[in-house]
Amino acid sequence: MSDITIFVLCYNFTINIAAIKICNLNNAYSSRECRRGAVGMKRRLVMCMLILLLVTSGLALFPGEKVYACSCVENDVQERLKTNTTVFTGEVVKKGRSQQSKHDGLLREYTFDVDTAWKGVDAKKMKILASDGGSESCGIQFEKNQSYLIYAYRYELDHKLHTNLCSRNVPIEQAGDDLKLLGAGKVVSEEDFGETNDGRSGPFYLILYGTVILLAVLAVVWVWRRKKRV
Repeated sequence: MSDITIFVLCYNFTINIAAIKICNLNNAYSSRECRRGAVGMKRRLVMCMLILLLVTSGLALFPGEKVYACSCVENDVQERLKTNTTVFTGEVVKKGRSQQSKHDGLLREYTFDVDTAWKGVDAKKMKILASDGGSESCGIQFEKNQSYLIYAYRYELDHKLHTNLCSRNVPIEQAGDDLKLLGAGKVVSEEDFGETNDGRSGPFYLILYGTVILLAVLAVVWVWRRKKRV
Protein backbone atom coordinates (compact mmCIF):
# COMPACT_ATOMS: atom_id res chain seq x y z
CA MET A 1 0.00 0.00 0.00
CA SER A 2 1.30 3.45 -0.92
CA ASP A 3 2.34 6.22 1.43
CA ILE A 4 -0.66 8.31 0.22
CA THR A 5 -3.10 5.61 1.35
CA ILE A 6 -1.50 5.44 4.77
CA PHE A 7 -1.68 9.24 5.02
CA VAL A 8 -5.41 9.21 4.19
CA LEU A 9 -6.08 6.58 6.86
CA CYS A 10 -4.19 8.56 9.46
CA TYR A 11 -6.03 11.72 8.42
CA ASN A 12 -9.42 10.03 8.83
CA PHE A 13 -8.30 8.63 12.14
CA THR A 14 -7.43 12.14 13.40
CA ILE A 15 -10.65 13.73 12.08
CA ASN A 16 -12.83 11.11 13.78
CA ILE A 17 -11.12 11.63 17.13
CA ALA A 18 -11.55 15.40 16.77
CA ALA A 19 -15.26 14.98 15.99
CA ILE A 20 -15.83 12.91 19.12
CA LYS A 21 -14.00 15.47 21.24
CA ILE A 22 -16.10 18.31 19.83
CA CYS A 23 -19.25 16.34 20.50
CA ASN A 24 -18.25 15.84 24.11
CA LEU A 25 -17.27 19.48 24.59
CA ASN A 26 -20.65 20.67 23.35
CA ASN A 27 -22.36 18.40 25.90
CA ALA A 28 -24.29 16.92 23.03
CA TYR A 29 -23.23 13.36 23.59
CA SER A 30 -26.54 12.59 25.29
CA SER A 31 -28.47 13.62 22.19
CA ARG A 32 -29.57 10.87 19.87
CA GLU A 33 -27.84 12.26 16.75
CA CYS A 34 -24.49 12.83 18.42
CA ARG A 35 -24.64 9.45 20.15
CA ARG A 36 -25.41 7.72 16.87
CA GLY A 37 -22.67 9.65 15.09
CA ALA A 38 -20.17 8.89 17.84
CA VAL A 39 -20.87 5.16 17.57
CA GLY A 40 -20.25 5.32 13.82
CA MET A 41 -17.08 7.30 14.35
CA LYS A 42 -15.78 4.77 16.85
CA ARG A 43 -16.44 1.97 14.39
CA ARG A 44 -14.51 3.81 11.70
CA LEU A 45 -11.71 4.43 14.17
CA VAL A 46 -11.52 0.72 14.92
CA MET A 47 -11.47 -0.07 11.20
CA CYS A 48 -8.73 2.51 10.58
CA MET A 49 -6.67 1.06 13.41
CA LEU A 50 -7.06 -2.47 12.04
CA ILE A 51 -6.11 -1.40 8.51
CA LEU A 52 -3.09 0.51 9.77
CA LEU A 53 -2.05 -2.52 11.80
CA LEU A 54 -2.36 -4.78 8.74
CA VAL A 55 -0.43 -2.33 6.56
CA THR A 56 2.45 -1.91 8.99
CA SER A 57 2.58 -5.67 9.60
CA GLY A 58 2.67 -6.30 5.85
CA LEU A 59 5.50 -3.81 5.37
CA ALA A 60 7.47 -5.50 8.11
CA LEU A 61 6.89 -9.03 6.81
CA PHE A 62 7.21 -8.22 3.10
CA PRO A 63 9.63 -5.34 2.67
CA GLY A 64 10.08 -3.88 -0.79
CA GLU A 65 12.89 -4.94 -3.06
CA LYS A 66 16.19 -3.37 -2.08
CA VAL A 67 17.88 -1.12 -4.59
CA TYR A 68 21.64 -0.97 -4.45
CA ALA A 69 23.36 2.07 -5.91
CA CYS A 70 26.55 1.68 -7.88
CA SER A 71 29.53 2.64 -5.75
CA CYS A 72 32.92 2.89 -7.47
CA VAL A 73 36.30 3.02 -5.78
CA GLU A 74 38.38 5.98 -6.94
CA ASN A 75 41.70 4.95 -8.48
CA ASP A 76 44.24 6.49 -10.79
CA VAL A 77 45.31 5.35 -14.25
CA GLN A 78 48.33 3.39 -13.05
CA GLU A 79 46.20 1.54 -10.53
CA ARG A 80 43.68 0.67 -13.25
CA LEU A 81 46.49 -0.58 -15.47
CA LYS A 82 47.73 -2.77 -12.65
CA THR A 83 44.42 -4.23 -11.48
CA ASN A 84 42.73 -4.85 -14.86
CA THR A 85 43.53 -7.83 -17.08
CA THR A 86 43.25 -6.02 -20.40
CA VAL A 87 43.76 -2.38 -21.44
CA PHE A 88 43.43 -1.14 -25.01
CA THR A 89 41.90 1.39 -27.37
CA GLY A 90 39.60 0.17 -30.11
CA GLU A 91 36.48 0.70 -32.20
CA VAL A 92 33.20 -1.10 -31.57
CA VAL A 93 32.54 -3.20 -34.69
CA LYS A 94 29.78 -5.39 -33.28
CA LYS A 95 27.16 -4.84 -30.59
CA GLY A 96 25.39 -7.94 -29.33
CA ARG A 97 22.01 -8.30 -27.62
CA SER A 98 21.48 -7.75 -23.92
CA GLN A 99 21.18 -11.08 -22.11
CA GLN A 100 20.60 -12.17 -18.54
CA SER A 101 23.59 -13.99 -17.07
CA LYS A 102 23.60 -16.45 -14.19
CA HIS A 103 26.12 -14.57 -12.07
CA ASP A 104 26.39 -10.94 -13.21
CA GLY A 105 22.95 -9.59 -14.18
CA LEU A 106 22.33 -8.15 -17.64
CA LEU A 107 25.31 -8.37 -19.98
CA ARG A 108 25.92 -7.27 -23.56
CA GLU A 109 28.80 -8.53 -25.70
CA TYR A 110 30.83 -6.03 -27.71
CA THR A 111 33.50 -6.80 -30.29
CA PHE A 112 36.30 -4.23 -30.51
CA ASP A 113 38.77 -3.78 -33.34
CA VAL A 114 41.87 -3.03 -31.28
CA ASP A 115 44.16 -0.15 -32.29
CA THR A 116 46.64 0.07 -29.44
CA ALA A 117 47.25 -2.30 -26.53
CA TRP A 118 48.87 -1.83 -23.15
CA LYS A 119 47.99 -5.10 -21.52
CA GLY A 120 46.32 -8.47 -22.07
CA VAL A 121 45.52 -8.24 -25.80
CA ASP A 122 46.06 -11.40 -27.87
CA ALA A 123 43.91 -10.74 -30.94
CA LYS A 124 43.07 -7.93 -33.32
CA LYS A 125 39.39 -8.22 -32.41
CA MET A 126 38.55 -8.60 -28.73
CA LYS A 127 35.18 -9.55 -27.25
CA ILE A 128 34.17 -7.82 -24.02
CA LEU A 129 31.08 -8.39 -21.85
CA ALA A 130 29.73 -5.15 -20.41
CA SER A 131 27.19 -4.75 -17.62
CA ASP A 132 24.08 -3.57 -19.44
CA GLY A 133 21.86 -2.25 -16.64
CA GLY A 134 21.44 1.38 -15.68
CA SER A 135 24.10 3.48 -14.02
CA GLU A 136 22.63 2.53 -10.62
CA SER A 137 23.76 -1.06 -11.28
CA CYS A 138 27.12 -0.01 -12.76
CA GLY A 139 25.92 -0.58 -16.32
CA ILE A 140 27.63 0.97 -19.33
CA GLN A 141 26.92 1.00 -23.06
CA PHE A 142 29.16 1.54 -26.06
CA GLU A 143 28.09 2.82 -29.47
CA LYS A 144 28.93 0.99 -32.66
CA ASN A 145 31.59 2.61 -34.88
CA GLN A 146 32.84 4.64 -31.89
CA SER A 147 36.30 4.24 -30.35
CA TYR A 148 37.02 3.91 -26.63
CA LEU A 149 39.76 3.38 -24.10
CA ILE A 150 38.82 0.09 -22.44
CA TYR A 151 39.77 -1.33 -19.07
CA ALA A 152 38.57 -4.94 -18.69
CA TYR A 153 39.01 -7.64 -16.08
CA ARG A 154 38.73 -11.43 -16.33
CA TYR A 155 35.72 -12.75 -14.43
CA GLU A 156 36.66 -15.88 -12.52
CA LEU A 157 33.27 -17.62 -12.96
CA ASP A 158 33.23 -17.65 -16.78
CA HIS A 159 36.89 -16.75 -17.55
CA LYS A 160 35.73 -14.02 -19.95
CA LEU A 161 36.64 -10.35 -20.10
CA HIS A 162 34.14 -8.06 -18.37
CA THR A 163 33.84 -4.32 -17.87
CA ASN A 164 31.40 -1.92 -16.22
CA LEU A 165 30.88 1.69 -15.22
CA CYS A 166 33.48 1.47 -12.44
CA SER A 167 36.16 0.38 -14.90
CA ARG A 168 36.39 4.04 -16.04
CA ASN A 169 36.15 3.35 -19.78
CA VAL A 170 36.03 6.59 -21.78
CA PRO A 171 35.43 7.63 -25.41
CA ILE A 172 38.71 8.13 -27.21
CA GLU A 173 38.02 11.89 -27.50
CA GLN A 174 38.02 12.14 -23.69
CA ALA A 175 40.92 9.79 -23.05
CA GLY A 176 43.75 12.31 -23.49
CA ASP A 177 44.80 12.45 -19.83
CA ASP A 178 44.67 8.65 -19.46
CA LEU A 179 46.67 8.08 -22.63
CA LYS A 180 49.41 10.43 -21.46
CA LEU A 181 49.74 8.58 -18.17
CA LEU A 182 49.58 5.15 -19.81
CA GLY A 183 52.46 6.02 -22.10
CA ALA A 184 53.17 4.48 -25.48
CA GLY A 185 51.24 1.31 -26.15
CA LYS A 186 51.74 -1.32 -28.83
CA VAL A 187 50.01 -0.75 -32.14
CA VAL A 188 48.04 -3.90 -32.97
CA SER A 189 47.76 -5.47 -36.42
CA GLU A 190 46.28 -8.73 -37.66
CA GLU A 191 49.80 -10.02 -38.39
CA ASP A 192 50.66 -9.79 -34.70
CA PHE A 193 47.72 -11.85 -33.43
CA GLY A 194 44.83 -14.00 -34.52
CA GLU A 195 41.72 -12.41 -35.95
CA THR A 196 39.35 -12.77 -32.98
CA ASN A 197 39.56 -13.56 -29.28
CA ASP A 198 36.32 -14.73 -27.64
CA GLY A 199 37.30 -13.27 -24.29
CA ARG A 200 38.66 -16.46 -22.73
CA SER A 201 42.24 -16.76 -21.59
CA GLY A 202 45.04 -18.95 -22.97
CA PRO A 203 45.22 -21.06 -19.77
CA PHE A 204 41.52 -21.83 -20.13
CA TYR A 205 42.11 -23.48 -23.50
CA LEU A 206 45.21 -25.28 -22.23
CA ILE A 207 43.10 -26.82 -19.48
CA LEU A 208 40.30 -27.64 -21.94
CA TYR A 209 42.57 -29.28 -24.49
CA GLY A 210 44.51 -31.10 -21.78
CA THR A 211 41.28 -32.53 -20.36
CA VAL A 212 40.17 -33.71 -23.81
CA ILE A 213 43.51 -35.40 -24.46
CA LEU A 214 43.48 -37.06 -21.04
CA LEU A 215 39.96 -38.42 -21.58
CA ALA A 216 40.98 -39.74 -25.00
CA VAL A 217 44.00 -41.55 -23.51
CA LEU A 218 41.85 -43.05 -20.75
CA ALA A 219 39.30 -44.22 -23.33
CA VAL A 220 42.03 -45.94 -25.40
CA VAL A 221 43.45 -47.65 -22.30
CA TRP A 222 39.98 -48.83 -21.24
CA VAL A 223 39.24 -50.31 -24.70
CA TRP A 224 42.66 -51.99 -24.82
CA ARG A 225 42.17 -53.61 -21.41
CA ARG A 226 38.71 -54.89 -22.35
CA LYS A 227 40.09 -56.49 -25.51
CA LYS A 228 42.94 -58.03 -23.52
CA ARG A 229 40.49 -59.65 -21.10
CA VAL A 230 38.51 -61.15 -23.96
